[in-house]
Amino acid sequence: MTKALLISTTLVLSFLAVELLTIENAHADNAIGVVLGSPTGASGRFGLNDGHSIEGAVAYAFGEWDGLEVHGTYLWDHARTFGTKEGPIEMYYGLGARLIMINSGKHDGEVAVGPRAPIGLLYNFHNPNIEVFAELSATLDIAPKTDVDLDAGIGFRVRF
Repeated sequence: MTKALLISTTLVLSFLAVELLTIENAHADNAIGVVLGSPTGASGRFGLNDGHSIEGAVAYAFGEWDGLEVHGTYLWDHARTFGTKEGPIEMYYGLGARLIMINSGKHDGEVAVGPRAPIGLLYNFHNPNIEVFAELSATLDIAPKTDVDLDAGIGFRVRF
């Protein structure tokens, strides 16, 4: 059952990645960088338009489930903007999914999967084109057991 879930999820994520690469974005930023916290690893964001984007990460998760994490999230950008002298800090929120290939403890070799709901703040530097972000994300794991998890991370991405 776990291998079938992993295979089907991988196929769905692969299909979404191919679809995203073929979408023509309307003057939206794309970015790639790193996130530190739980998880820690590579992070990317693909702008769909001026108000929405898709973000994801391939990283290592720490906490109850230790292991390789892959997540993807549909974001509502610019949910709220806070003005500062240096420029606006933008709040975003989203809804997506998270997979962790567990490599320790009682559930070693199993896959944790569930929906995730992040909320975060983002600040854009314009020279160089870098975005800095901080994010909290609640996840409701539905396998291998039902559990609620809260992740936090900070990071930066280079916009292109």
